[in-house]
Amino acid sequence: MDMLRTLPVSLYLILLLVLSAANISFYRTLSTTRAIEVRALDVGEGKATLVRMPNGATILINTGPDASILRALGNTLPPWQREIDLVLLTGSKKSEVGGLPDVLNRYVVQQQMTITESRRLTAGAGAYIDIVLTSDGPIITATK
Repeated sequence: MDMLRTLPVSLYLILLLVLSAANISFYRTLSTTRAIEVRALDVGEGKATLVRMPNGATILINTGPDASILRALGNTLPPWQREIDLVLLTGSKKSEVGGLPDVLNRYVVQQQMTITESRRLTAGAGAYIDIVLTSDGPIITATK
């Protein structure tokens, strides 16, 4: 105890400043908003993209040609995550949808949508979203 009383006051001030800076840095890191994270997944000869939204939603665009999608998802997602919010299929080629049965067997998929050749997004239960690409941007209309 005598040693603590003999330390200079400037040492206490430096220690207080270091701890305050560390505390501010820690809380600033916790409070920053996350950005959208987009990753092209290595599925061999196919196509697959994983999008993670700032709110934590996970979107898988295409599933690649085969079960290699499971390895790619396992390398990207945390091991405890077994849910995908949306699987969006942009075509019907095997290189885009071949791994879909494997994904559905391994993960709980909340919603599955398919964009057809006519740019019609099928939302299931007879609902469609038509996407028309124009020079001014996409025009989106929903039908049921």
